[in-house]
Amino acid sequence: MNLASLRAVDALLATGGFARAAERLGLTQPAVSAQILALERAYGVELFRRGPGGAVPTALGLELAPHVRRVLGLLRDLEQLLGSARDLEAGQLALAADGPFAVMPLLRRLKDAYPGITASLATGNTAATLAAVREGQADAGVATLTEPAADLTRLRLESDRVVLLLPAGHPWAARGPVGIEAMNGVPVVAREEGSATFRLFAAACAEAGVRPELALRLGSREAMREAVATGFGVGAVFAREAGSDPRLVTVPLQGAALSADTCLVALPERTALGVVRALFALAGDQAGSLAS
Repeated sequence: MNLASLRAVDALLATGGFARAAERLGLTQPAVSAQILALERAYGVELFRRGPGGAVPTALGLELAPHVRRVLGLLRDLEQLLGSARDLEAGQLALAADGPFAVMPLLRRLKDAYPGITASLATGNTAATLAAVREGQADAGVATLTEPAADLTRLRLESDRVVLLLPAGHPWAARGPVGIEAMNGVPVVAREEGSATFRLFAAACAEAGVRPELALRLGSREAMREAVATGFGVGAVFAREAGSDPRLVTVPLQGAALSADTCLVALPERTALGVVRALFALAGDQAGSLAS
C-alpha cells in the first residue's frame, strides 16, 4: 500500500470510472488501473467491480472509503503545515544571545517581515551563547566574537569597544581617555570568565603587563552597574552596554585589542532552514558581510 494507490482509490470512488479518475489525477488510465489492481492483489481482495458502466465499489471498497479519505486529509494537513513553514507563514525559531542590544532590532525585523514565526530567546554570556548554537539548542545566536569561530557561519552586525564604567564622582570621570597601563592595582568589578568583555579586558591588561585588583566578579551587566555605582570598583563594559544611569559615567579605555564584532552565527547546516536563512537575509540588509 502506498499513497499513489490510495489516491487512485479515492479518485475512482469519486468519479466511478477509470478514465475520469485518471483525468482527475493527471495520469493515464492504464496507470490508475495498475495501481488499483496492485492493491487488490497485494491483499487478495476486490475493491471495485469493473463493467461497461464503469467501476462500482464492492462492500469492502465502500468500507475502505472513509479511511482513505481520512488518511488523504491528514496528508493534506501535513502538506499545508510544511508549506506554511517553507513559505515562513508559520514556524518557530530558537535564538540565543549574549545581550539584548543587537538581537532585539533583528527580532523586530523578523516579526515585521514574518508575523507567523514564533521566536524564543535565551540570554547568557558569550560562551553560553556559542555553546547553545554549537550543541543545537539554538537555531542561531547573536554573540560578540573575541576569537575565530571557523566552524560557524557568521554575519557581522556591528562593532563595539570596551570602555570604563565609573561612579559619577570618580577622579577619572572628568578626564579624557584612560590608558590600560593606569589600571595597575585599580579595584575592578568584572564579569564572569565566559563574558567577551572580561576576556578582552583581561587580554589587554596582560598585553600591557598590568594587574588590576579584582574586587568582585558578577554574572550580569545589571549587577556590575550596581556594584560600580556602590563604589566597589570600576567596570569594563562595551560602550553600548553602559546604560544611562545618572550615578555612572563612561570614559574611553585605550589599549590593544579592546574592540570586537557582534555577529549573527549558526551552524552551517542550520542555514538550510528557511527561517534561519531568512534571518541572515534580514540581518544582511542592514549590516555586515557573510563569512563561512
